[in-house]
Amino acid sequence: MAAAAPAVGTTAFWKGATTMALPSLSTSLFVGSTLLSAYQGYQQGRAQEAMYDVKAIEVLAETERKALEYELRANQTLRELRQRNAANLARGYGGGVMGLEGSSKLIETVNNREAGRDLMFDISNTKNAILQGQTQSEIYDTSADIARRTGILDAGSKLLMAGYAYKQLG
Repeated sequence: MAAAAPAVGTTAFWKGATTMALPSLSTSLFVGSTLLSAYQGYQQGRAQEAMYDVKAIEVLAETERKALEYELRANQTLRELRQRNAANLARGYGGGVMGLEGSSKLIETVNNREAGRDLMFDISNTKNAILQGQTQSEIYDTSADIARRTGILDAGSKLLMAGYAYKQLG
């Protein structure tokens, strides 16, 4: 025969009602801990995403700085070329020689060739620096996206594990 239900209002009634209505303290702590762990995993993914976003911006800024340095070097090369050619022309005319013929013209041609080579190196370096910076920035952008997704998946898996464990506890 089944045991009789305790009378309403008695200590036995309230003790039985409490244990039936509320999960155990350990179950509640487990669920709460898992929820906090899932939230922490999500927040960690967001923090890594923000870090990679900042790194991408830093790389682009550094790339712009490098490109500007190469551009300044190219401009300095052109200034020096004009100064050398002007000095060469002045020396030629000052010495009574036609400044745009003979050895003066040869020196100018050599100056132009060397400056042109330096200028092309600077232009090539500028393009390479920009390409490298854009590539690295895209890598960081992709890493940021992966970090965000990983945080979401980590939080989701922890929630699923908590649900499964809660179901097992009954």
